[in-house]
Amino acid sequence: MLSSSVNHNEGTPITNAGKTISSRAFNRRSYRFIMAIIPFSLVFLISTSYQENADDLQSRDPRYFYEETIDALHQYVNVSEPYETMTIRGVNTVMASSVRDFYARNGYRPVWLHYNGLNGGASNLIYLITHAREYGLEPDHYSLPLILSMKQQLEQQLENGKPAQINLDLEVLLTEAAFRMMVNLHAGYCAFDSSFYASEWVPRLTEVLLHGVAEGQVVENMLTVEPRFIEYTRLRKASENFVRSNVLTDEWKNIAYPTSDTVKLRRELAVVLNRLGFLNETYTDGELTEALKTFQHYHGLAPDGKPGKNTVEALRQSTLYKYRMLALNLNRLRKYHMTDSSLIVVNIPGFNLKVLKNNQVKDSFRVIVGHPSTPTPLISGTMDRIIANPVWYVPKKIAINEMLPKIKADSAYLKRNGFKVLDSEFKTVDFENLNLADIPANEFNYTFRQDRGSDNSLGQMKFIFSNPYAVYIHDTPGKALFAKDIRAFSHGCVRVENPERLASYILHEYNSDTTNVSRVIATGKSREFKVASALPIQIMYLTCEADDAGRVYFFKDIYGKDRKEMEELAGFMGI
Repeated sequence: MLSSSVNHNEGTPITNAGKTISSRAFNRRSYRFIMAIIPFSLVFLISTSYQENADDLQSRDPRYFYEETIDALHQYVNVSEPYETMTIRGVNTVMASSVRDFYARNGYRPVWLHYNGLNGGASNLIYLITHAREYGLEPDHYSLPLILSMKQQLEQQLENGKPAQINLDLEVLLTEAAFRMMVNLHAGYCAFDSSFYASEWVPRLTEVLLHGVAEGQVVENMLTVEPRFIEYTRLRKASENFVRSNVLTDEWKNIAYPTSDTVKLRRELAVVLNRLGFLNETYTDGELTEALKTFQHYHGLAPDGKPGKNTVEALRQSTLYKYRMLALNLNRLRKYHMTDSSLIVVNIPGFNLKVLKNNQVKDSFRVIVGHPSTPTPLISGTMDRIIANPVWYVPKKIAINEMLPKIKADSAYLKRNGFKVLDSEFKTVDFENLNLADIPANEFNYTFRQDRGSDNSLGQMKFIFSNPYAVYIHDTPGKALFAKDIRAFSHGCVRVENPERLASYILHEYNSDTTNVSRVIATGKSREFKVASALPIQIMYLTCEADDAGRVYFFKDIYGKDRKEMEELAGFMGI
């Protein structure tokens, strides 16, 4: 019977073809051999895996790109000098320097395309550009037709089973479009000149876009460059609502006005009000009147339900015209670069003054602004003083052009209106013995000063703020003018309704002062209050505004600025 056994003696000699070694020695040499070849094996395996599976790696990870692709993109964006532009299929890439910086910081890896066409970030960016009008911007300004054409060609190649290649034209054009759109969202349409490229905020856009790509939040990051100013955010939301809910067309209703045919006029009004969503197709006379009142309310007009000249003019405007007004005023707001969250804002065409605290509207007031012949300037400043019961030193231009003719026609004019006459040294003179009306304008060296009181042209409150035009906010004895819808009557200053309420707010919020302003005025004595902390003031020109609910208010272009500025924007907006 055969038996098997296992020899556990490691030192037992084994006979092998005439050569005898111990099993311990064999194990030791085998270990050394294996350890020696492992590094070479690893290198061979990694090399073989890389060569054989690069395509597999690219298909698994869209962030992976061939070195050849990275080199090609590197060469593509650096083909010209650092500050020169690139031309892509006829498109001049004005943001070329930002594009180069962006790809350099991203290791020259594509961000919009991969082995299988456009990625999600690219799709979101194209969607944003396609809907640019919701932001008051024009899609064609961002090469949308060319981008869509190249996108379609790429999709057809993929459908035909052709191996996808990175389209560098499309890749770079999308990046340039993203930068250009961020510029317009932040600062409006602008010339890409030396002053633009020197702006300190332009290089920061690269970081914004890089973060958006890295976080998969491209569109969200791009929109962070928009102004945070409440007047802007309201109007931007309203613009989005308007574009989504209206067909933008140049069609408009030719309403016959003036006319004696009131029946025909009301029928034409109903057609327009129905098209704009203010009135149903079937309506009563009372509903038509109420619809007209609502329309007037949102167009800065007295809501009396009567079709006057200004109302008919507003009804004739097409939806495309209104969209352009939204775009124009968003562009204006972007250029203000508002950084203060607490300030006073005057809107000239809106005839309103708003008090903002922490970027919220705390109060609003009706105002009277400059007549078109003496317009209120667009200025910013800082309020430093409030004067109760002020005196008025008449500007020389007003004294010569307006007051001297009145004095000539009425010798008692000065005395009846509480004026004093001061000489060149500001000393009071007896004007009854002077023939003021006969003094030539170039020799007139007198100053008219109106005493304080309710008949003073400044009223009983004066708000002084720094500006080069000697313009200020003040009260007025002409209270009846606040009832008018178009309130452009002043010589340039801003007359405010309820000035006591405005003064009380400022003194309470900025001076922690509980002084009863009405009692101070009642004393008839002049009193000056210094505003304790800086209170910025911005006088703007906006022909449309919006409220928190996204409703738009359109105003008459009293100074004729819209047409001129629209002509400047025409090239950008494609109109």
